[in-house]
Amino acid sequence: MELDSNILQCLTVGDRVVIRGDKEDGAVLCTLDKTYDIKEAETSNSLLIIPDLKFSQDLPSEGDVHLTFNQVTSVLQTYYELRPCKPKLKKLKEVLERNPYSGKECENDEHHQGKKYTLNDLLDTIQASESEILQALHQFKACHIDGYWRLLEFDFLTQVLNHVLQLIDENDWLDSGIPLEECCQTLQDLFPRCVISHVVETYCDKNTTSDAVVYKISEDRVCRFFAELLLRGSGQFNYKEFLEVWQQSVPEGMKTDTSQLEGLALTNLDCNIPVIWHFPVEDLPEDIQERFEFLFKTREKWTRDDITPYIKDLTTEKLDVGALLTRYARASMQNGIKVFNSRKQVTK
Repeated sequence: MELDSNILQCLTVGDRVVIRGDKEDGAVLCTLDKTYDIKEAETSNSLLIIPDLKFSQDLPSEGDVHLTFNQVTSVLQTYYELRPCKPKLKKLKEVLERNPYSGKECENDEHHQGKKYTLNDLLDTIQASESEILQALHQFKACHIDGYWRLLEFDFLTQVLNHVLQLIDENDWLDSGIPLEECCQTLQDLFPRCVISHVVETYCDKNTTSDAVVYKISEDRVCRFFAELLLRGSGQFNYKEFLEVWQQSVPEGMKTDTSQLEGLALTNLDCNIPVIWHFPVEDLPEDIQERFEFLFKTREKWTRDDITPYIKDLTTEKLDVGALLTRYARASMQNGIKVFNSRKQVTK
């Protein structure tokens, strides 16, 4: 197996290096924070496996030279090549969606009997490093409940967040910040404390003062939540009406902005009646080629600003948004604006 400097360093200091993948998955190798595809590669030279072989630095520099005989135990023409890759996180969201958390009273009903996953379960199942899995759990807004990582069912999440926002309004905490302990004590008869603190931490920014730790509500995150609440399951929404209803739905004092919709919704402003619809980036294919094919089936031509939220998660240290567009899309000018469309030629 060919090792890069990062994996070699992990092995040298004694960190864990593991191979992951279910039976239906391809194998990946993971360090604590990186994931590598494992591919078998051929070499033009034969690799001879000889136990106890001495190299030049092992031989005495002076004295008589003695011949020793070693047996070749194997001859190899292939080796495993490791290539850094993006973590395979689509499956993480899929397994967590099978049994979302909807409150204690729902845990024993027929819709909540699916498998629940600890972090160790996820490490055995998901093709990603521990650090990447924890980061994705945060991105998916997963909550740690009784030792298991669970997604909050959207209607249940709406209930909890609305109660938190109501409490903020009643206590005038919008400017001063939320005292987490007081918030949990007030709502703990309605929801588990871990869920309350999770929702507060998800939709607030943590501020530490000399006296205490308080949480200031994030206007962008809350406005984005209410946009999703309006768009989920609504199909195409009249764009002008959506903007009006959206502003009316958010807490008083907050201002909606279309930048809060990045990676959440698409618009068509060129038709007779402009529309908007739910189009979350986390539901798109993980494979780069499949992602671009899906995007170009959804919309034939994209501006760079429009497509960037839907491909920037595919970028790497060596492959930025510009490089992805160069490799997987074709650029052209439309009304003086550069647009991108599929590289595949459509034959008629």
